Amino acid sequence: METLLVVGASGAAATRVMERARAMPDLAVIGLSRHRPPGAGAWIEADLFDADDLQRALAAHPEITRIVYASRAPHGESGVEDVPANTRMLRNLLDAAEASLPRFAHIHLIHGGKWYGLHIGPFRTPAREDDPRHMPPNFYYDQQDLVVARQAGRAWSWSASRPNFVLDVAPGRARNMVSTLGAYAAICRELGVPFDFPGRPGAWTALHEVTEATLLADGVLWMVRDPRAANRAFNITNGDAFRWCDLWPFLADRFGLPCGRPRPMSMPHWMADKEPVWEAIRARHGLRLPLAEVANWPFADFFLGMDYDVLSSMTAARATGFTGFVDSWAMFARQVEGYRAAGVLPPA
Repeated sequence: METLLVVGASGAAATRVMERARAMPDLAVIGLSRHRPPGAGAWIEADLFDADDLQRALAAHPEITRIVYASRAPHGESGVEDVPANTRMLRNLLDAAEASLPRFAHIHLIHGGKWYGLHIGPFRTPAREDDPRHMPPNFYYDQQDLVVARQAGRAWSWSASRPNFVLDVAPGRARNMVSTLGAYAAICRELGVPFDFPGRPGAWTALHEVTEATLLADGVLWMVRDPRAANRAFNITNGDAFRWCDLWPFLADRFGLPCGRPRPMSMPHWMADKEPVWEAIRARHGLRLPLAEVANWPFADFFLGMDYDVLSSMTAARATGFTGFVDSWAMFARQVEGYRAAGVLPPA
Protein backbone atom coordinates (compact mmCIF):
# COMPACT_ATOMS: atom_id res chain seq x y z
CA MET A 1 0.00 0.00 0.00
CA GLU A 2 1.37 3.40 -1.02
CA THR A 3 0.49 6.58 0.89
CA LEU A 4 0.06 9.86 -0.99
CA LEU A 5 0.34 13.24 0.71
CA VAL A 6 -1.42 16.11 -1.08
CA VAL A 7 0.00 19.45 0.03
CA GLY A 8 -2.33 22.40 -0.33
CA ALA A 9 -5.12 19.84 -0.38
CA SER A 10 -7.99 22.29 0.09
CA GLY A 11 -7.01 24.31 -2.99
CA ALA A 12 -8.56 24.32 -6.43
CA ALA A 13 -6.17 21.95 -8.22
CA ALA A 14 -5.74 19.54 -5.32
CA THR A 15 -9.40 18.87 -4.55
CA ARG A 16 -9.90 16.56 -7.54
CA VAL A 17 -6.51 14.93 -6.98
CA MET A 18 -7.70 13.96 -3.51
CA GLU A 19 -11.01 12.71 -4.87
CA ARG A 20 -9.49 10.59 -7.65
CA ALA A 21 -6.71 9.23 -5.43
CA ARG A 22 -9.16 8.11 -2.75
CA ALA A 23 -10.94 6.00 -5.37
CA MET A 24 -7.77 3.94 -5.91
CA PRO A 25 -7.85 0.79 -3.77
CA ASP A 26 -4.06 0.54 -3.42
CA LEU A 27 -3.48 4.15 -2.40
CA ALA A 28 -4.03 5.77 1.00
CA VAL A 29 -4.40 9.55 0.90
CA ILE A 30 -3.58 12.27 3.43
CA GLY A 31 -4.23 15.97 2.93
CA LEU A 32 -2.09 18.81 4.29
CA SER A 33 -2.98 22.45 4.80
CA ARG A 34 -2.82 25.03 7.58
CA HIS A 35 -6.42 24.31 8.57
CA ARG A 36 -8.36 21.08 8.33
CA PRO A 37 -11.56 21.57 6.29
CA PRO A 38 -14.85 20.41 7.84
CA GLY A 39 -15.55 16.78 7.11
CA ALA A 40 -12.05 16.04 5.83
CA GLY A 41 -10.62 12.54 6.12
CA ALA A 42 -7.00 11.86 7.04
CA TRP A 43 -5.37 15.26 7.38
CA ILE A 44 -2.24 17.04 8.60
CA GLU A 45 -2.44 20.62 9.83
CA ALA A 46 0.89 22.36 9.25
CA ASP A 47 2.30 25.68 8.06
CA LEU A 48 4.68 25.40 5.10
CA PHE A 49 6.50 28.51 6.31
CA ASP A 50 7.28 26.87 9.67
CA ALA A 51 10.04 24.35 8.96
CA ASP A 52 10.13 22.86 12.46
CA ASP A 53 6.35 22.46 12.66
CA LEU A 54 6.28 20.86 9.23
CA GLN A 55 9.01 18.37 10.09
CA ARG A 56 7.25 17.36 13.31
CA ALA A 57 3.98 16.92 11.43
CA LEU A 58 5.48 14.67 8.76
CA ALA A 59 7.43 12.64 11.33
CA ALA A 60 4.09 11.42 12.67
CA HIS A 61 3.34 9.85 9.25
CA PRO A 62 6.41 7.84 8.20
CA GLU A 63 4.19 5.77 5.90
CA ILE A 64 4.02 8.60 3.31
CA THR A 65 5.74 7.57 0.08
CA ARG A 66 4.61 10.10 -2.55
CA ILE A 67 3.77 13.80 -2.45
CA VAL A 68 1.70 16.06 -4.70
CA TYR A 69 2.63 19.69 -4.12
CA ALA A 70 -0.25 22.00 -5.06
CA SER A 71 0.35 24.94 -2.73
CA ARG A 72 1.26 28.48 -3.72
CA ALA A 73 1.69 31.80 -1.98
CA PRO A 74 -1.17 34.35 -2.26
CA HIS A 75 -1.12 36.28 -5.53
CA GLY A 76 -3.10 38.71 -7.63
CA GLU A 77 -3.42 39.03 -11.40
CA SER A 78 -0.15 40.86 -12.05
CA GLY A 79 1.31 37.68 -13.55
CA VAL A 80 4.46 37.76 -11.42
CA GLU A 81 4.06 35.67 -8.28
CA ASP A 82 6.14 35.64 -5.09
CA VAL A 83 9.32 33.74 -5.95
CA PRO A 84 11.00 33.75 -2.49
CA ALA A 85 7.84 32.65 -0.67
CA ASN A 86 6.96 29.90 -3.13
CA THR A 87 10.52 28.56 -3.15
CA ARG A 88 10.80 28.68 0.64
CA MET A 89 7.61 26.66 1.14
CA LEU A 90 8.79 23.93 -1.21
CA ARG A 91 12.28 23.86 0.31
CA ASN A 92 10.80 23.43 3.79
CA LEU A 93 8.69 20.54 2.51
CA LEU A 94 11.65 18.81 0.86
CA ASP A 95 13.73 19.24 4.01
CA ALA A 96 10.95 17.69 6.10
CA ALA A 97 10.33 14.85 3.65
CA GLU A 98 13.98 13.85 3.48
CA ALA A 99 14.38 14.07 7.26
CA SER A 100 11.12 12.40 8.32
CA LEU A 101 9.87 10.07 5.58
CA PRO A 102 12.03 6.93 5.26
CA ARG A 103 10.01 5.67 2.24
CA PHE A 104 9.83 8.99 0.37
CA ALA A 105 9.89 8.08 -3.34
CA HIS A 106 8.42 10.90 -5.45
CA ILE A 107 7.29 14.53 -5.40
CA HIS A 108 5.04 16.09 -8.02
CA LEU A 109 4.77 19.84 -8.65
CA ILE A 110 1.56 21.30 -10.11
CA HIS A 111 2.69 24.26 -12.22
CA GLY A 112 0.96 25.82 -15.23
CA GLY A 113 1.03 27.62 -18.55
CA LYS A 114 2.80 30.62 -17.07
CA TRP A 115 5.93 28.46 -17.50
CA TYR A 116 5.80 29.57 -21.17
CA GLY A 117 5.13 33.24 -20.37
CA LEU A 118 1.47 33.36 -21.39
CA HIS A 119 1.03 36.13 -18.80
CA ILE A 120 3.64 38.26 -20.59
CA GLY A 121 2.59 37.99 -24.23
CA PRO A 122 2.82 35.80 -27.33
CA PHE A 123 4.95 32.67 -27.16
CA ARG A 124 5.73 29.82 -29.55
CA THR A 125 2.79 27.47 -29.96
CA PRO A 126 2.09 24.66 -29.48
CA ALA A 127 4.38 25.09 -26.47
CA ARG A 128 6.66 22.13 -25.78
CA GLU A 129 8.11 21.21 -22.43
CA ASP A 130 11.70 21.87 -23.54
CA ASP A 131 11.03 25.35 -24.98
CA PRO A 132 13.42 28.09 -23.80
CA ARG A 133 12.47 29.90 -20.61
CA HIS A 134 11.31 33.51 -20.65
CA MET A 135 12.97 36.34 -18.73
CA PRO A 136 12.53 35.67 -14.99
CA PRO A 137 11.09 36.03 -12.40
CA ASN A 138 8.96 32.91 -12.54
CA PHE A 139 8.66 30.82 -9.39
CA TYR A 140 8.02 27.68 -11.45
CA TYR A 141 11.62 27.88 -12.66
CA ASP A 142 13.02 28.26 -9.14
CA GLN A 143 10.92 25.37 -7.83
CA GLN A 144 11.86 22.98 -10.62
CA ASP A 145 15.53 23.96 -10.36
CA LEU A 146 15.35 23.28 -6.62
CA VAL A 147 13.95 19.76 -6.99
CA VAL A 148 16.30 18.89 -9.86
CA ALA A 149 19.32 19.94 -7.79
CA ARG A 150 18.09 18.17 -4.66
CA GLN A 151 17.18 14.96 -6.49
CA ALA A 152 20.64 14.42 -8.01
CA GLY A 153 22.11 11.26 -6.54
CA ARG A 154 19.06 10.47 -4.43
CA ALA A 155 16.63 7.56 -4.67
CA TRP A 156 13.47 9.67 -4.96
CA SER A 157 12.21 11.21 -8.22
CA TRP A 158 10.13 14.21 -9.26
CA SER A 159 7.63 15.22 -11.93
CA ALA A 160 5.71 18.38 -12.83
CA SER A 161 2.42 19.09 -14.60
CA ARG A 162 1.71 22.18 -16.68
CA PRO A 163 -2.05 22.63 -17.06
CA ASN A 164 -3.61 25.75 -18.51
CA PHE A 165 -6.58 27.50 -16.84
CA VAL A 166 -7.91 24.71 -14.63
CA LEU A 167 -11.73 24.61 -14.76
CA ASP A 168 -13.96 22.93 -12.21
CA VAL A 169 -17.34 23.28 -10.52
CA ALA A 170 -16.02 24.77 -7.29
CA PRO A 171 -18.63 26.90 -5.49
CA GLY A 172 -17.03 29.67 -3.46
CA ARG A 173 -13.88 29.91 -5.60
CA ALA A 174 -14.45 33.08 -7.56
CA ARG A 175 -11.23 32.76 -9.59
CA ASN A 176 -12.98 30.44 -12.00
CA MET A 177 -13.70 30.96 -15.68
CA VAL A 178 -17.18 29.40 -15.81
CA SER A 179 -18.63 30.97 -12.66
CA THR A 180 -17.23 34.39 -13.61
CA LEU A 181 -18.68 34.23 -17.12
CA GLY A 182 -21.95 32.92 -15.68
CA ALA A 183 -22.23 35.85 -13.29
CA TYR A 184 -21.48 38.29 -16.12
CA ALA A 185 -24.13 36.61 -18.28
CA ALA A 186 -26.73 36.77 -15.50
CA ILE A 187 -26.07 40.47 -15.02
CA CYS A 188 -26.36 41.07 -18.79
CA ARG A 189 -29.71 39.26 -18.84
CA GLU A 190 -30.98 41.15 -15.80
CA LEU A 191 -30.11 44.47 -17.43
CA GLY A 192 -31.52 43.48 -20.83
CA VAL A 193 -28.24 43.86 -22.72
CA PRO A 194 -26.55 41.41 -25.11
CA PHE A 195 -23.80 39.06 -24.03
CA ASP A 196 -20.98 41.18 -25.42
CA PHE A 197 -17.41 39.88 -25.45
CA PRO A 198 -15.49 42.23 -23.12
CA GLY A 199 -11.98 41.05 -23.99
CA ARG A 200 -9.46 42.45 -26.43
CA PRO A 201 -10.40 42.27 -30.12
CA GLY A 202 -7.49 39.95 -30.93
CA ALA A 203 -8.52 37.55 -28.19
CA TRP A 204 -11.83 37.02 -30.02
CA THR A 205 -10.13 35.04 -32.80
CA ALA A 206 -6.99 33.66 -31.08
CA LEU A 207 -6.75 29.98 -30.20
CA HIS A 208 -7.19 29.10 -26.52
CA GLU A 209 -7.16 25.97 -24.37
CA VAL A 210 -8.18 24.91 -20.87
CA THR A 211 -7.69 21.96 -18.52
CA GLU A 212 -10.61 20.23 -16.82
CA ALA A 213 -9.75 19.64 -13.15
CA THR A 214 -10.50 15.92 -13.13
CA LEU A 215 -8.34 15.42 -16.22
CA LEU A 216 -5.52 17.24 -14.45
CA ALA A 217 -5.96 14.95 -11.43
CA ASP A 218 -5.74 11.89 -13.66
CA GLY A 219 -2.60 13.27 -15.29
CA VAL A 220 -0.99 14.07 -11.95
CA LEU A 221 -1.70 10.60 -10.55
CA TRP A 222 -0.31 9.04 -13.74
CA MET A 223 2.94 10.99 -13.32
CA VAL A 224 3.19 10.21 -9.62
CA ARG A 225 2.95 6.46 -10.22
CA ASP A 226 4.37 5.73 -13.70
CA PRO A 227 8.18 5.31 -13.73
CA ARG A 228 8.26 6.55 -17.34
CA ALA A 229 7.25 10.01 -16.11
CA ALA A 230 10.01 10.30 -13.53
CA ASN A 231 12.16 13.44 -13.55
CA ARG A 232 10.16 15.10 -16.31
CA ALA A 233 7.53 17.79 -16.80
CA PHE A 234 4.42 17.34 -18.95
CA ASN A 235 1.75 19.63 -20.36
CA ILE A 236 -1.74 18.49 -19.31
CA THR A 237 -4.58 20.16 -21.20
CA ASN A 238 -7.92 18.98 -22.56
CA GLY A 239 -6.22 18.25 -25.88
CA ASP A 240 -8.37 20.50 -28.05
CA ALA A 241 -8.59 24.25 -28.66
CA PHE A 242 -11.27 26.86 -29.26
CA ARG A 243 -11.72 30.44 -30.39
CA TRP A 244 -13.96 32.73 -28.36
CA CYS A 245 -15.64 33.85 -31.61
CA ASP A 246 -16.94 30.27 -31.96
CA LEU A 247 -17.51 29.41 -28.31
CA TRP A 248 -19.15 32.73 -27.30
CA PRO A 249 -22.43 32.13 -29.23
CA PHE A 250 -22.53 28.60 -27.75
CA LEU A 251 -22.19 30.08 -24.24
CA ALA A 252 -24.75 32.80 -24.96
CA ASP A 253 -27.24 30.09 -25.91
CA ARG A 254 -26.50 28.18 -22.68
CA PHE A 255 -27.05 31.37 -20.68
CA GLY A 256 -30.28 32.21 -22.54
CA LEU A 257 -28.95 35.44 -24.03
CA PRO A 258 -28.57 37.02 -27.45
CA CYS A 259 -24.92 36.88 -28.46
CA GLY A 260 -23.30 40.30 -28.58
CA ARG A 261 -20.13 41.41 -30.26
CA PRO A 262 -16.60 42.24 -29.17
CA ARG A 263 -16.79 45.33 -26.96
CA PRO A 264 -13.56 45.72 -25.01
CA MET A 265 -14.06 46.94 -21.46
CA SER A 266 -12.36 46.64 -18.12
CA MET A 267 -14.44 44.18 -16.12
CA PRO A 268 -13.32 45.46 -12.68
CA HIS A 269 -14.41 48.95 -13.77
CA TRP A 270 -17.72 48.09 -15.43
CA MET A 271 -18.75 45.49 -12.83
CA ALA A 272 -17.83 47.68 -9.84
CA ASP A 273 -21.44 48.86 -9.32
CA LYS A 274 -23.23 45.62 -10.24
CA GLU A 275 -23.52 44.01 -6.81
CA PRO A 276 -27.10 45.31 -6.31
CA VAL A 277 -28.02 43.78 -9.67
CA TRP A 278 -26.57 40.45 -8.56
CA GLU A 279 -28.38 40.65 -5.22
CA ALA A 280 -31.69 41.08 -7.06
CA ILE A 281 -30.89 37.97 -9.16
CA ARG A 282 -29.79 36.12 -6.05
CA ALA A 283 -32.97 36.94 -4.13
CA ARG A 284 -35.26 35.97 -6.99
CA HIS A 285 -33.60 32.60 -7.62
CA GLY A 286 -32.48 31.77 -4.10
CA LEU A 287 -28.80 31.66 -5.06
CA ARG A 288 -26.29 30.77 -2.36
CA LEU A 289 -23.35 33.12 -2.78
CA PRO A 290 -22.60 36.84 -2.96
CA LEU A 291 -21.01 38.16 -6.14
CA ALA A 292 -17.51 38.32 -4.63
CA GLU A 293 -17.58 34.53 -4.17
CA VAL A 294 -18.81 33.83 -7.70
CA ALA A 295 -16.88 36.17 -10.01
CA ASN A 296 -13.34 37.50 -10.12
CA TRP A 297 -13.29 40.44 -12.51
CA PRO A 298 -9.50 41.00 -12.67
CA PHE A 299 -9.21 37.31 -13.59
CA ALA A 300 -11.77 37.88 -16.36
CA ASP A 301 -9.62 40.66 -17.78
CA PHE A 302 -6.67 38.27 -17.71
CA PHE A 303 -8.21 35.27 -19.49
CA LEU A 304 -10.21 37.38 -21.97
CA GLY A 305 -7.31 39.68 -22.71
CA MET A 306 -4.84 37.31 -24.35
CA ASP A 307 -4.90 38.44 -27.97
CA TYR A 308 -2.51 35.70 -29.07
CA ASP A 309 -2.66 31.91 -29.34
CA VAL A 310 -2.40 29.97 -26.08
CA LEU A 311 -1.77 26.36 -26.98
CA SER A 312 0.38 23.58 -25.48
CA SER A 313 1.56 20.37 -27.13
CA MET A 314 0.33 17.14 -25.56
CA THR A 315 2.75 15.04 -27.62
CA ALA A 316 5.16 14.26 -24.78
CA ALA A 317 2.41 13.03 -22.45
CA ARG A 318 0.77 10.98 -25.20
CA ALA A 319 4.07 9.39 -26.22
CA THR A 320 4.84 8.49 -22.59
CA GLY A 321 1.50 6.84 -21.83
CA PHE A 322 -1.15 9.39 -20.84
CA THR A 323 -4.21 9.16 -23.08
CA GLY A 324 -6.80 11.27 -21.24
CA PHE A 325 -8.71 14.02 -23.07
CA VAL A 326 -11.81 16.20 -22.60
CA ASP A 327 -14.14 17.86 -25.11
CA SER A 328 -13.89 21.49 -23.98
CA TRP A 329 -17.24 22.56 -25.43
CA ALA A 330 -19.05 19.74 -23.63
CA MET A 331 -17.09 20.59 -20.47
CA PHE A 332 -18.24 24.24 -20.54
CA ALA A 333 -21.88 23.14 -20.93
CA ARG A 334 -21.53 20.55 -18.16
CA GLN A 335 -19.96 23.02 -15.74
CA VAL A 336 -22.59 25.70 -16.38
CA GLU A 337 -25.22 23.13 -15.40
CA GLY A 338 -23.09 22.09 -12.43
CA TYR A 339 -23.05 25.65 -11.09
CA ARG A 340 -26.80 25.90 -11.58
CA ALA A 341 -27.38 22.64 -9.74
CA ALA A 342 -25.20 23.95 -6.90
CA GLY A 343 -27.37 27.08 -6.56
CA VAL A 344 -24.57 29.40 -7.66
CA LEU A 345 -25.85 30.49 -11.11
CA PRO A 346 -29.49 31.14 -12.04
CA PRO A 347 -31.42 28.86 -14.38
CA ALA A 348 -31.53 29.61 -18.10
